[in-house]
Amino acid sequence: MVGVTELLAGRDHVFVGFDGVVCTVFDAAGARTAADRLKPLVGAALPDDVAATGDPFAVLSYAASCGPNTADAVHRQLARLELEALVVAGPVPGSVELIGELAWRGFTVTAVGNQSVDAVRSHLSLHDLQYDVKRISARASGDPALLLPGTALVDAAVRGVGASPGQCVLIGGTPPELQAARAAGIATIALASAEPLTAPPDIVVTDLAELRLAG
Repeated sequence: MVGVTELLAGRDHVFVGFDGVVCTVFDAAGARTAADRLKPLVGAALPDDVAATGDPFAVLSYAASCGPNTADAVHRQLARLELEALVVAGPVPGSVELIGELAWRGFTVTAVGNQSVDAVRSHLSLHDLQYDVKRISARASGDPALLLPGTALVDAAVRGVGASPGQCVLIGGTPPELQAARAAGIATIALASAEPLTAPPDIVVTDLAELRLAG
């Protein structure tokens, strides 16, 4: 397997998965609470799977099937819930140091995630990362087709830095982040987690510290 040094060599742009590498927005209990707070916006007569879900993005996906107005309402409320959660959600250990080092070494760092643009920007500012993370590619509407594991956000990140996929690498901590990058033709580094990875990454690390000073 290729090493970190070799993978980063010749690449200029690093995408970091927001919910997995930069921070964890919701734990399991928080995600269920968020999903339950979104469901009344969709209606009382929900399909059984939607009524039972603890995934706020499953509620958003169902809301989109109810029409753009409903999807927009759920998207906006989810953004507020994300902002609330990020007030207390600290960075993933080592993420602040890694991002600072990547920026110092000349990589263009882009945060990529399904969370709202405002939530991502708020977290970066709260932890003084707004200058090291040059771009954000995140949720701007209630359209689930534009979210991970689809490639839209990753494709937008590539266009945003004016590069080709081969000039980029994504560091991801969740399966949707890694799956989207692989589908877009981007090299991937996975921060190992309890979740099974359906898209095999190029490199797996157990700690973000393993990526510091590499290359």
